[in-house]
Amino acid sequence: MKIKMNEFDYIEKYFRPLTNKCALNLKNDAAIFKQKSSFDLIISTDTLSEGIHFFGHEDPADIAKKSLRVNLSDMAAMGAKPIFYNLSLSVPKVKAREFIPKFAKGLRDDQNIFDIKLIGGDLTSSLKYINITITIFGETYNGKSISRDGAKIGDCLYVSGVLGLSKIGLDNFNSKLKEFEEAKRKYLLPQPRVNLGVSLENIANSMIDISDGLIQDATHLAKNSKLTVELNLCKIPLPNIKQLDHELILNSALYGGDDYELLFSCNTLNESLVEELSIKMNLKLTKIGVFKEYKKEYLEFKNNNSKPKNSYLHF
Repeated sequence: MKIKMNEFDYIEKYFRPLTNKCALNLKNDAAIFKQKSSFDLIISTDTLSEGIHFFGHEDPADIAKKSLRVNLSDMAAMGAKPIFYNLSLSVPKVKAREFIPKFAKGLRDDQNIFDIKLIGGDLTSSLKYINITITIFGETYNGKSISRDGAKIGDCLYVSGVLGLSKIGLDNFNSKLKEFEEAKRKYLLPQPRVNLGVSLENIANSMIDISDGLIQDATHLAKNSKLTVELNLCKIPLPNIKQLDHELILNSALYGGDDYELLFSCNTLNESLVEELSIKMNLKLTKIGVFKEYKKEYLEFKNNNSKPKNSYLHF
C-alpha cells in the first residue's frame, strides 16, 4: 500500500536533512544568517524549466545536480565561495512520488562535493512541467568580488577547459556512439569552476561563466568594460571528436551554451600566474583574445572578416 504524502511530508523526509542551522529546521518562513563583518554576501538566482533547460526524462538526481551546479557556476564567476542556497521546486502531482526522492538524493550528493547546504525554499505542485529555481549565496572578502566590467585595454582574455562539448552533447543526446559520451555528460552535469574562481581573486579583473555561448558572454565582458575584444579563432580550445567536422565543433564552441567554463581577463603581467594556476589545478587555461579600445563593435575576430552571429536568446 502506497502512503500518500503531502508537501510537508516531502519537506520533512527529503529536504530537512539537507539543511544547516541557518534553516532553523525549516520551521519558519525564513532562515537567519549572521553576516561576517569582513565579507561581502554574493547572491544569484537561476531558474531551470522542463523542456527548456532539461528534457524531463533524465534521472532526477542529474536534474538536481545540474540545477545546483549552474548556480555554483555563478558564484565561481564572481570569485565567491558558495555557502548555502534556497530552493523552489514545482512538480506535477503525478511525478512527485517518483521524482522528489531521487531529486533530493542528487542534491545531497552535490552538497557533499561542493560543501554547501540548503537553508529553505518552497515546494508546490504544477500543472504539467517541472520548474526549479535556486537562489544561491556566497561570500568574498570585502570588495574582492570579480565583476564583468573591469577589463582594461591590452588585457588578455582567458578561458578554462574546452568549449562546445555541452552543445554537442545536447545535439547528440540520443546517440549511442561512445564518442559522444563525454559531451553528453558535460550537458547533463556541468562542472562549475568554483575553486578556480576563488583562486583568481587577485589575478582576474573581469569574469563571467559561459552559459549563453562564448560569443555572447565575451561580448558581455567587452560591453560592460566599454572595450572591443578581439578573439583568435585559432586559439579556441576545442574537443577532439572525429565524427564531426571542425567548423561544426567551432560553431558549437562559439555559439552553443551551457559550457559553464570561466571566461576572464587579466593584465599581461599576470600571465605567469595564470600559467602556474593552470599547472597547480591541472586545468587547461587558454589565452584566446585581447581587449582593445572600442571602435565599431564590441567583438571581432582576429585576421577574419566574418561577422559573429547571435547566440541563444530566450526571447
